[in-house]
Amino acid sequence: MKKPVLFLLVLVLGLNACQKGEPVKPGSVGKINQLLVVIPDSEWKGKTGDTIRKYFAREVDVLPQSEPLFSIYQIDPSIFDKNFFIQRNVLEFRKEKTGKVTFRHNVFATPQLVVTVAGKSPSDWRKLIAQYAEQIIDSLKTMEKALILSGFKKNDFIATDSIKQQLHIDIKIPNTYKKIVAKDGFFWYRHDLRDGSKNILLYSIPLKNSDSLAAEIPRIRDSIGKRYIPGPLPNTWMITEQGFSPVQKKVKIAGTEGIESRGLWEVKNDFMGGPYVNYLIPDKKHNRAVIIEGFIYLPADFKRNMLTELEAILQTARLTD
Repeated sequence: MKKPVLFLLVLVLGLNACQKGEPVKPGSVGKINQLLVVIPDSEWKGKTGDTIRKYFAREVDVLPQSEPLFSIYQIDPSIFDKNFFIQRNVLEFRKEKTGKVTFRHNVFATPQLVVTVAGKSPSDWRKLIAQYAEQIIDSLKTMEKALILSGFKKNDFIATDSIKQQLHIDIKIPNTYKKIVAKDGFFWYRHDLRDGSKNILLYSIPLKNSDSLAAEIPRIRDSIGKRYIPGPLPNTWMITEQGFSPVQKKVKIAGTEGIESRGLWEVKNDFMGGPYVNYLIPDKKHNRAVIIEGFIYLPADFKRNMLTELEAILQTARLTD
């Protein structure tokens, strides 16, 4: 008797879904930071294609080797059909009377972002791209980081009670990261890879004016590195690469306005190095600033997508009581 009841329940649920007009959409496909551009071949080979590449295939800030912001592949609109509808990130161009840029989520698949640039001519397309490029990039990056985090289950994260108690910040760190140092309010977690590692640091400093603190980030990093992050040989430790100034900007993080720094690290008196992303988060309630950082050591491989993963993790941070 149980099987007919179960069958009827599934049937009723299925009918209800159909009646509500909620067909199940397929899962989207695509590698992290991959972008499908739908534009006529003739335009892709000309000025409009150059404009698209200028913004969306520009080099990622502060990586040891050249990597594009997005891995782009282009198709002509004549072949944009169901075989391509399931791509996760789509940037399409249409000729319409009104110039506009629209953002649509989960149009053909889920999760998905379809950005449509519409205008009377390719000249209009180029103007709109120049105007909206950063907004489009931010939306695509938000999609990618949300996708990365969605791959983790609730019990895939480490317990962070000690971090909350000492730094008054909550953060979701995957349990693939193992505790290396937890001392004097300094925390270092590392995910070992076959040929390198991904790392997360958390600590705090006395609160000052955010702009003056931002200027001190390299010095702060160097003092932390000397104290807690030794290199592989005696008298070696992690420092900020001396020949390169970090790229900094103000960002919204942990529910407040913080400062993002991107730069390169190296090991003093040795040849190791790699990229880092660092967030300074003012915590006025406790009169200090919390610093959270991700850095990568992976000398034999590209690092863009790993850095996106670290950004996704770090941006889960929230100030607590």
